[in-house]
Amino acid sequence: MESYLFNTVVPFAESNHTCNSCLGRQFGNLLTGLSNRERGLALKIFLTMEWEIKHRQVKDGINNISSLMSKDFIIGSKSIQRYFSEAEPSTLSCTICQDFLSVPVLESLAKEARDLVSEYEFSTFLVGSIFPPNIIDNEDIIRSTFNIEYGESIKSDFNRELGKILSTLLPEAEVDFKAPDIVFTFDLIHNEVDIKSNPLFILGRYKKLERGIPQSKWFCRKCRGVGCNHCNYTGKMYQESVEEYTTTPFFEAAKGISSKFHGSGREDIDARMLGTGRPFVIEISEPKIRNLDFGKIIKQISDTSNGKVEVTIDGLTNRSKVREIKTRSSRNAKAYRAIVTLEASLPDDQSFLEEISTELSGILIQQRTPHRVAHRRADKIRTRKISSFKIENVTKNEITVHIVCEGGLYVKELISGDQGRTQPSFSEKLGISAKVKELDVIEVFKSTDQI
Repeated sequence: MESYLFNTVVPFAESNHTCNSCLGRQFGNLLTGLSNRERGLALKIFLTMEWEIKHRQVKDGINNISSLMSKDFIIGSKSIQRYFSEAEPSTLSCTICQDFLSVPVLESLAKEARDLVSEYEFSTFLVGSIFPPNIIDNEDIIRSTFNIEYGESIKSDFNRELGKILSTLLPEAEVDFKAPDIVFTFDLIHNEVDIKSNPLFILGRYKKLERGIPQSKWFCRKCRGVGCNHCNYTGKMYQESVEEYTTTPFFEAAKGISSKFHGSGREDIDARMLGTGRPFVIEISEPKIRNLDFGKIIKQISDTSNGKVEVTIDGLTNRSKVREIKTRSSRNAKAYRAIVTLEASLPDDQSFLEEISTELSGILIQQRTPHRVAHRRADKIRTRKISSFKIENVTKNEITVHIVCEGGLYVKELISGDQGRTQPSFSEKLGISAKVKELDVIEVFKSTDQI
């Protein structure tokens, strides 16, 4: 019977001085449960037995058996020395991998990586590599020459074998192909090992208990953060922010190189954020520490802000959560309490207020981009739903309203009408000019279904 394997392995081994791994890798997609090194060893044992049979029959010489004398195949050398005592194991490097897949080289690289990563906390890792192009190209040419159909990538082979050794050197960590804490990249072109600590994502909610604090760090408009007379050389328009109060302690504890604050929408500077708080994700780049004491950091945030900002932490999350809170969550339902001042006094008979509450509940509001944000937002008409509009605590010149609505609705403009840019509005229904004196976000719901 015609044998593809025999007819491929024999000329391949005769033409290339290969290590066990590189020989076995040419058939890496055959016979699961073996490493390529084991697969190559088995093939060399077979080839050596074939050579010995042939030599006994025709006294064949030792030409074209270089791979059977390779450094990692002592069995072959000893077998051949039975007939040629002067034969010495080859000192040549593998013509395909240039010995990058040899056990001593892999162990040396793994030990170097282990030493470099000693200052990092992690429980999962992944191995990557950058190979010299000539090695990749050379193997492709060889495979084409010998019509090899079942080979595996040399990078996959290298990464897997190095990962196995690292697993023994780092017994408390395991390989993770989807979201590893640490990625080792072995650059075999420049003989370097790069360690990348993947970002740490912390999910939580914040409450802002005082007005006048922006959510994000607000750089000075004049100097753009450099420092000038206008900002008293601080580089900031406001000297405090929710972002700085919450992010800084996590950043310092994780020993990262940079941080980002991702909020699920934002409240105005003069609005408080109450209730259970607004969802956020803190992203720490290149963290060295991953096991953070959340309780200690929560207290630190409260102490540093003098109680102005409070947080609760749900735990660690991933990048997809950032996308979620930046898109879907920003449209989620929100509840507001607004103290509204009136330009004119209400009449004694205020029974019409109940009718206004009904008219503004369960309807869609059309809002053109408000004047106050037109310089930074696209000028368009947004449609948002109001679930409920309740009027409370009425005096002659002041009303407290409770509003539950779809995220993205401009509450201040819902009250004032913004010179007709919001339709309908509370001012329009009242027939009296009204504006928000104080605004509180009292709940950020988990979905739009809750309105």
